[in-house]
Amino acid sequence: MTCGLLVTTGAYPVPAQTEMIEDLYPIVPVNGLDLARELRGMARDDQGGDLEGCIAHILRVREIAVTNRRPEEILLE
Repeated sequence: MTCGLLVTTGAYPVPAQTEMIEDLYPIVPVNGLDLARELRGMARDDQGGDLEGCIAHILRVREIAVTNRRPEEILLE
């Protein structure tokens, strides 16, 4: 199953949360603090604490280019 991430540095307003539930999209909300913690942990575990090296590695090994697509297109793959 394909799952999307909705990342924000702020909060998720109630209407956005309601829409995610009503539309039945497999979306995981991730706030900026959680994302930063996860990246720091990955850098610590995989790159000896080098955050810039960790991000560079993620970008280098990523196979799929980021594109603007509707959720339906991704879910139907």
